Amino acid sequence: MTELPDNFLLSYTGFDADGNHFIDAETESGIARHAILDRELSLQFDLSKRYCTGWVDFDQMKQKPCADHAIVDSKYDQCVKCRNLTGFNPAFYNATTVSKQQEAINQRPHFVYLVYFSPGLIKVGISQESRGIRRILEQGARLAIKLETFPSALVARQYEASISKLDGIVEHVTSSKKLAALKTLLDESAATAELMATKDRIEINIGVKFSSAEIITTSEYFKSDNLDLGLLSIIKEQPLLIGKTRAIIGSAAIIEHDDRLLAYNLKDFIGYHASPADNSASIELPSEQMLLF
Repeated sequence: MTELPDNFLLSYTGFDADGNHFIDAETESGIARHAILDRELSLQFDLSKRYCTGWVDFDQMKQKPCADHAIVDSKYDQCVKCRNLTGFNPAFYNATTVSKQQEAINQRPHFVYLVYFSPGLIKVGISQESRGIRRILEQGARLAIKLETFPSALVARQYEASISKLDGIVEHVTSSKKLAALKTLLDESAATAELMATKDRIEINIGVKFSSAEIITTSEYFKSDNLDLGLLSIIKEQPLLIGKTRAIIGSAAIIEHDDRLLAYNLKDFIGYHASPADNSASIELPSEQMLLF
């Protein structure tokens, strides 16, 4: 495991083709990939300025730094120049025009999936077939079902749109809801039954049989099996990450600090500079809990 640099810009968090979590850390030398699972972290993020995270060169499948090191509004992670260089628009179906990069992506096979977060919280989505289950892992799904693969994003999107109109299935789940759902004990048998029942209901309502549907388990990738997630304290809007990373569930880092489990959304730190933290600094817990020192 390579050492994290002392100072870096967090530019990405995700999973590789083998299902291993990583972060991309940008320094003056460029962007390097690092694993943080089972690592002792001692980081402080400067949340006063958010910087562009660069762009993706789809020809080389590589993340490139922003040439201007541009400062962006806190609700964006790319400047306009890097956004145009990337050319990716996940909501391409709402756009009047798409880039040549997005057009090429749209022509590739895509699959439709359902992800389960907690009882009654199921989301539908689509992903490139070539990415395997990376999108499902990045969603932080506690369990998922891959319904069917279609020849293009446009065809897959038609099914996604039809499915999202059914009761009890959503297209978007906020990060806060995903974090809150982590505290609900996962009953894999019950979750599987709920996903299968949802699949059956979809088939009846849209008149399609998903003969290739398969259940996808995720806990082995997240490394969360031996943790009591019901004890999580969800940490928001704080700059300190101090402790050992016990699990990564989607973009949620589960950090053990002073025998407590803290959950951080790593996406909250994307675009911000990190530096070594003072390990004696206090972490503010939700009001119902005491401070950690």
